[in-house]
Amino acid sequence: MLCPMPLSSLWQRVRHLDLEEQILNISAFVAAIGVFFPWAGGQLLGSDTVTYSGLGFYSAFLGIAVLIINVFLILVTFVPLFGGPVLLKKQYKEHIRFFLSMQSTVLILAALSVLMKVTFEFSRMEVRFGVYVSLIASLVVLLYSFLRLQEQRKTSVEQFFRYPDEHAPASEDVMEPSNIPPPPPPLEPEDHHLHNR
Repeated sequence: MLCPMPLSSLWQRVRHLDLEEQILNISAFVAAIGVFFPWAGGQLLGSDTVTYSGLGFYSAFLGIAVLIINVFLILVTFVPLFGGPVLLKKQYKEHIRFFLSMQSTVLILAALSVLMKVTFEFSRMEVRFGVYVSLIASLVVLLYSFLRLQEQRKTSVEQFFRYPDEHAPASEDVMEPSNIPPPPPPLEPEDHHLHNR
């Protein structure tokens, strides 16, 4: 009976994230899960049919690196969300996430090139769907981390140019046209009579 409460709390906290943040983290999760799916399979040197995940075969080190990177990208969001320490400072967060997502994409492309070279050498081996799942998810993470980085840059530029307005003295508010009292009505002209001599 205690399980539904933490799950509902988890769901509420995830729902309060920005849509871009949700897509980025879901994609990082899919990229990490894709490492456990088959990346290569077939018959190698007359052996029985074998299947290798991203953590096996010639691309094992690349798969491990992709898994670590994407798990870290998820932890960057979720550890502070549940009361843990902030893993990356706010000013560096988007830059580091963009760099790591780029590294993940490059590593998957490198693994794919290794797997394709093996399939050319061994005709009964083929590239399986897991590497494509990780690649597509990693590209989505790269796209949304880039969008988040651009948004952070735009916000910092706006804050830079908005800085004087936010800290302007209160007396300037009085000078707004809506706060200026109307001018007093004109005075009637005075009568000056000339005396005849």
